[in-house]
Amino acid sequence: MSFDFMLLIFFIGFIGSFISGMVGIGGSIIKYPMLLYIPPLLGFAAFSAHEVSGISAVQVFFATIGGVWAYRKGGYLNKSLILYMGISILLGGLIGGYGSNILAESTINIVYAILATIAVIMMLLPKIMMIIRIYKR
Repeated sequence: MSFDFMLLIFFIGFIGSFISGMVGIGGSIIKYPMLLYIPPLLGFAAFSAHEVSGISAVQVFFATIGGVWAYRKGGYLNKSLILYMGISILLGGLIGGYGSNILAESTINIVYAILATIAVIMMLLPKIMMIIRIYKR
């Protein structure tokens, strides 16, 4: 593995983890397309969608540890919500991880694109609704 490639992967991992820790998202909304498209654009080997999903899962795990540590110190963790959702999060992750093995790469990319689009809409929807309410007055 070349130093340039390691530096690129470090940079992509840092950006995804930084955003993940800052806003509490998995980071993959940024990192997934970066890992899929930036290495081949710079002349490095391309990762498959399955490899990017696996790398994203590892990144989410480590970024989550860092984020939880920071949010715990700030007192922002809702322990009852964590307890109630913990089992379903674990089961969903296991089933999704094993289930991705039966999906084609193009299907994984389509699922990601749909979910990323939904995430963007959900983030923008409150602002759009606020603007609509202001203009209706």
